[in-house]
Amino acid sequence: MFNENSIVAKVWADAVLKGNKELSDVPNLSNLIAVVTIIVEGGASNV
Repeated sequence: MFNENSIVAKVWADAVLKGNKELSDVPNLSNLIAVVTIIVEGGASNV
């Protein structure tokens, strides 16, 4: 459902990268946690 270009994934990844949220705070919606993790770990560009 979500991918690296999804605005929801980008917003969550940005919050994690800025230290405002933790990966454990990301809601368990479909594959959102997996996609945010990929973005945070540098697996996707243009956050």
